[in-house]
Amino acid sequence: MSHPAQALALAGVAVPELPEKLFFSIREVSDICGVEPHVLRYWETEFKHLKPVKKGGNRRFYRQRDVYVVLQIKHLLYDMNFTIRGAKKRLLDGDLSKVVEQQDAQQALKSIRQELALVADLLTS
Repeated sequence: MSHPAQALALAGVAVPELPEKLFFSIREVSDICGVEPHVLRYWETEFKHLKPVKKGGNRRFYRQRDVYVVLQIKHLLYDMNFTIRGAKKRLLDGDLSKVVEQQDAQQALKSIRQELALVADLLTS
């Protein structure tokens, strides 16, 4: 597993095994990542990290690096509930370990809330 794939896996993202290809079509990336092609095209305008190669007829060809960027953006927006602005800022930091730490912190906070609720129940009974 490559470095970006390992970082994504640590962040809790299901990372599919990518075929050994240089380029992927927008439909292939859409299928791999579970994101519609029009969403991918929109993300290209919003995230400077996502720059597929454009060839004849304005056709897009994504590299493996681009597929990992799409997975990261999807994770930030859909799983972590970041806004587009927040996801852009996080991508500019360039470090997925902060996302992993934030996810761990969210889990810890949920656990603390549950324990406090149990304590409150004990005190009121």
